[in-house]
Amino acid sequence: MGVSAVALLGFQPAASAGTSAERGPTAAPTRLNTVAADADTSGNAFTPLCDTPAKGHAACYALRAPGTTARLGAVQTPTGLSPQDIRSAYDLPADGGAGQTIAIVDAYDNPNAEADLAVYRSQYGLPPCTSANGCFEKVDQRGGTDYPTTNDSWAGEIALDLDMVSAAAPQAHIILVEVDNDGLDRLAAGVDRAVALGAKYISNSYGRSGDFETDQATYGASYDHPGVAVVAASGDNGYGVSFPATLSKVTSVGGTNLVADPTSARGWSETVWNRNTYAPGSGCATHQPKPAFQKDTGCSGRSVADVSAVADNVAVYNTFGSTGTGWQRYGGTSVATPVIAAVYALAGNPRPGTYPNAYPYATGGTGLTDITSGSNGTCDTAYLCTAGVGYDGPTGLGTPSGLAAFRGGPSGTVSGVVKDAKTGRPVAGATVGTGLDVATTLQDGTYSLNLPAGRVDGLTVTAFGYRATAPTALDIADGQAVTHDFTMTPLPRVHVRGTVKDGSGHGWPLYARISVEGSPEAPAWTDPATGAYDITLPKNAGYKLDVSAALPGYEPVTRAVTVSARPVTANVAMTVDPDAATAIGYTPRRIDNSETFDSATAAPAGWTVTNAAGTTNGWQFDDPIQRGNATGGTGSFAVVESDQGPFGPHQDSQLTSPAYDLSNAQSAELTFKTSYTANLTQQHMTVDASTDGGKTWQNAWAGPRVGGTSDHLTVAVPLRQYAGQRSVRLRFHFVADWGYFWALDDVTLQSRLLEPVAGGLAVGTVRDAATGSGVVGGAVVDAHAPEIAAVTVATPDDPAVGGGLYTLFLPHSGRHTLRVAASGYATLTRTAVIHDDRVTREDFRIRQHR
Repeated sequence: MGVSAVALLGFQPAASAGTSAERGPTAAPTRLNTVAADADTSGNAFTPLCDTPAKGHAACYALRAPGTTARLGAVQTPTGLSPQDIRSAYDLPADGGAGQTIAIVDAYDNPNAEADLAVYRSQYGLPPCTSANGCFEKVDQRGGTDYPTTNDSWAGEIALDLDMVSAAAPQAHIILVEVDNDGLDRLAAGVDRAVALGAKYISNSYGRSGDFETDQATYGASYDHPGVAVVAASGDNGYGVSFPATLSKVTSVGGTNLVADPTSARGWSETVWNRNTYAPGSGCATHQPKPAFQKDTGCSGRSVADVSAVADNVAVYNTFGSTGTGWQRYGGTSVATPVIAAVYALAGNPRPGTYPNAYPYATGGTGLTDITSGSNGTCDTAYLCTAGVGYDGPTGLGTPSGLAAFRGGPSGTVSGVVKDAKTGRPVAGATVGTGLDVATTLQDGTYSLNLPAGRVDGLTVTAFGYRATAPTALDIADGQAVTHDFTMTPLPRVHVRGTVKDGSGHGWPLYARISVEGSPEAPAWTDPATGAYDITLPKNAGYKLDVSAALPGYEPVTRAVTVSARPVTANVAMTVDPDAATAIGYTPRRIDNSETFDSATAAPAGWTVTNAAGTTNGWQFDDPIQRGNATGGTGSFAVVESDQGPFGPHQDSQLTSPAYDLSNAQSAELTFKTSYTANLTQQHMTVDASTDGGKTWQNAWAGPRVGGTSDHLTVAVPLRQYAGQRSVRLRFHFVADWGYFWALDDVTLQSRLLEPVAGGLAVGTVRDAATGSGVVGGAVVDAHAPEIAAVTVATPDDPAVGGGLYTLFLPHSGRHTLRVAASGYATLTRTAVIHDDRVTREDFRIRQHR
């Protein structure tokens, strides 16, 4: 939609992570306001997973957005760029990587790595990659299975790296090398181990700021492997370089902000990634020799970066530790680095004895999209911090456009035009390729594809709504430019019709947008008054219709349809969102089940404390060390203390609620006030839920994201997945070895329901009586209840309506007097008859003042 749903309808809706290997001093207290577990409370903020490293150590470069979604409904998709988006933006094959081995080097262990990777790949339809089928392999620093200790921060980095390699090269074999800790010597050893295990492509999403004279002598040999693409992140701290990306034998990777752009020929736009205080590293490494292939004149040493890729807003799945809340959005050059490593793998084996970081410099720009806008800071030599035509520091030579820039050896170019066989018009968005090398036609139907020299077999063209072309064979000599045009035969189409209606009680028709997943064609819109739509789709195929209501407060729906030879009827019922509670014609009903822990002598009625063997001081209610209530609540509170008695006590204590009946709820939310001091390596605080009386538990809140002290904090946890359950119990679970404390107060489980209000909708357009054009900015008002009003708006994405659209909910059936007013026009009054749960169409033509 060109405008928001609220604006379209003219009314307002109702109202630095890191861990320490050993216990250290308590961090300075931080006071936080309410934190919602499913909302980005910091706007577009990202938080680094890893703290600034100690001397001789490295930090991971993953950034994580605070908004998370632990579980997705059947029709939901994760927020953030998908594998399909990444492959589309960079012209990568849909199923590339077969026969190639990509290694990821990271510190510490993520015990959920394989299981989480399975969820990510399943969500996006990627083939399974498991240890059982030989696709996935996890090893320690020595190549065995004696994995290092866990670390919440690096666990997120591991999940990100695995997901991004999978996104770009779904058929590749992946080796995860987990080194003992984040020491530079251990990470360097991990690179050597990856090479020893046969990896030809190695991703390193970590670094240490600065360029030191001793770097090459101390660690350089581990990153110097001819015939292997060793790839490293340039960092996330803006202008300035980081090791090991500074090394002359490593491909240094910068970052971009990648955004869908339907107005561009490519379909995507990219600028230098720069979010808040974070941006890709770049600059001049004066202590490292300048590679012979680098020709920029503003740096006598090694210039950073070489190439770049997306570094913002990708979807990642991670469930381990305090940062493991399920689906999340990640950013940083830790995103770009595994993507580039995977692109090297797609391009084929590096030539023996060569360094793949030289390959992009040898093509003269072929196979790269030059990024020409944005910066990562200020510097004396402008191109080292500001993007421009040709080489620049933040993005290097650019981002992938196919595979040509990432392979060594002779190659040639095939280019031409793809046209419709019946009309002769260009076909935009068609995929031209051999299965490995692919290109997408521009708006004028043109394409250009760089291919290895020699015999090319199986060159085909596919496009939505067209029959794939027969495979074509071509001979291409080194440096040769071949022209080859294609014509495509459109497939016969069949009508798909239906209506979109409210499915939560009113049942009225809905004005909605319908797009076909994977189709480049413009979305269709339902009739605002009837909810009817009619589209045509190529027959003998299956499709997914993505339906979004123009009215706010409705949840999007994905409807699968199978099209054969006959017309298809596909009706859609849309439900209101009980959490947003902004749907017109509905009133929210909230029921709170609250516990304030008023008694200081025992657990409240129905609540139980269960301590595992060896736990000497579990959940208590009498403030045993007179800490005071710092949760934000008052009076008594629940607390578990791990900082009492002899050092090193092991605790495993559960505070379990009574059963709550959510059978009539459409959604639910848990809130609690809390204070704590946490060491994320030695203390875990979680909230779990059970629907079978405590026999099994599912995690609902994974605990704090950062170590240190927080107080007067209110946490909100969405529990919609438990709506409709007759018995839901909650468990506050504290596990620690030599930890600190966790305090709770004012625990509330709120059940949520939206109930329909008697009334109906008036829908229509307000047009100029003389010209017939829509009048935007006019008001449609119930004359006897002036607070009930709507503003007419433009509908640029739906030419059938033509602008001037309004939608007005009118309580109670019967006659209503509607008054229409707009600047420069005479006021018009009309009586409309409204029926409960129905839409009444009332169009108006108003005349300008004479």
